[in-house]
Amino acid sequence: DKKRISLGLKQLQPHPWDVLEEDMLPGSVVKGKIVNIEDYGAFLEVTPGVEGLIHVSEVSWSSQPINSRDFFKEGDEYEAKIVTIDREDRKMSLSLRKLQEDPWSKIEEKYPKGSEHSGEVKNLTPYGVFIELEEGIGGMIHISDLSWTKRFAHPAEFTKVGESLKVTILEIDKDSRKLSLGHKQLEENPWETFADVFPEGSVHEATILRRDDRGAIVQLPYGLEAFAPIRHIKKEDG
Repeated sequence: DKKRISLGLKQLQPHPWDVLEEDMLPGSVVKGKIVNIEDYGAFLEVTPGVEGLIHVSEVSWSSQPINSRDFFKEGDEYEAKIVTIDREDRKMSLSLRKLQEDPWSKIEEKYPKGSEHSGEVKNLTPYGVFIELEEGIGGMIHISDLSWTKRFAHPAEFTKVGESLKVTILEIDKDSRKLSLGHKQLEENPWETFADVFPEGSVHEATILRRDDRGAIVQLPYGLEAFAPIRHIKKEDG
């Protein structure tokens, strides 16, 4: 009707997926270049017309989130391992991290319970500090495990992102890939001594550090911080 004919050139050749080498199987290592980048990962062209997805979760063993647009650049070449391949749907998933040894495979040998290490503060939350010991290995120090004597409303009062912090390994959860870390455990628990220095009924000089509707945090000798409920800090005149 419109006197037009649509032509195709690629149809003169078989589809690249139809002639893909049979030895391209899960576990095989392929090489290619980045041709497209999305928020969730990047596509690696392993042969002309055949691309595989490197999901952001398959870039590194690290638990820190990766921004694919910052990590990948179009045209960069990578080697990757095939995770899954579906020739019918013409889909392939690839991994960079599976070319490296999983650091958690020997976690008990390198970071045994009770051992001491130094790590970098990567993140602060209201309930603790995330420490990275090496790429792919990290753990959390609960806010209660920062100090024997001080009470922190937020870990930012104790440390900041980027600082180096000494820690000890408290627990290893290999299945969940989590380490429980402690900082105060690097020093002896002073509370047995405090029980002798501050027996019930004894009187001491104290300084109010901060207070709220529930009470006040007070500074006692030897660096000890204690909590005084509101009913115990009101004077007779209110």
